[in-house]
Amino acid sequence: MSDFICHHPHLTPVRRISNLQWDYVVETVEMMASEAPETHERTLFIVKCLLGMYSRISELVADERSVPVTGDFRRDNDKNWWFHVIGKGNKSRVITVSDEMLDALRRYRTFLQLSPLPLVGERSPLIPKLLGKGPVTSTRQIRSLLQLCFDTTYQRMKDDGLMEDAEKLKVATVHWLRHTAISEDVKVRPREHVRDDAGHGSMQTTDRYIESDARERHATGRKKKLSEL
Repeated sequence: MSDFICHHPHLTPVRRISNLQWDYVVETVEMMASEAPETHERTLFIVKCLLGMYSRISELVADERSVPVTGDFRRDNDKNWWFHVIGKGNKSRVITVSDEMLDALRRYRTFLQLSPLPLVGERSPLIPKLLGKGPVTSTRQIRSLLQLCFDTTYQRMKDDGLMEDAEKLKVATVHWLRHTAISEDVKVRPREHVRDDAGHGSMQTTDRYIESDARERHATGRKKKLSEL
């Protein structure tokens, strides 16, 4: 898997991590949560938000635009769960909450000694401070936390003899997790569903995430015939 996607020479590549790197990152943060839950259960939940709901870091912290709370997870009349967010450009959107994302929410809330799922109108911070009360207000703090995950993953991959994959992870940024999740989902979900969950302004933006592997494409086209003779 390439660490970027670009199926047209005039499009900016969509930067992402590989599936192997994804597995290592998730496994690493799960290990961190197991070893230091008081610090990294929150980290695990943040990573699950980035991968499970295409979240931007700015959508998880409190600022002048919005204060994300656990009550932003809401269940509709069909008992489906959705996450309501104020995103880029102050645009509100509603994001599908998968079964695994709901499990991640239950796990984190249970750790915080809250009810497994939010109550209607609950106002507890989505991402609370570790020290003191209230929500995290700094994107820099979350970036630093997730960089620790990347650095720890890099060392694990290096120790496992995956030097090339480890080196590629060194240049990755936190935002690549969102790109990776979108890139994987457009393979299996209708594009318009991914577009709406990701908050893309147009289908053209979503289409940038459709992967076209040059080697596979060439292999399928190499034996095309120009005649039936």
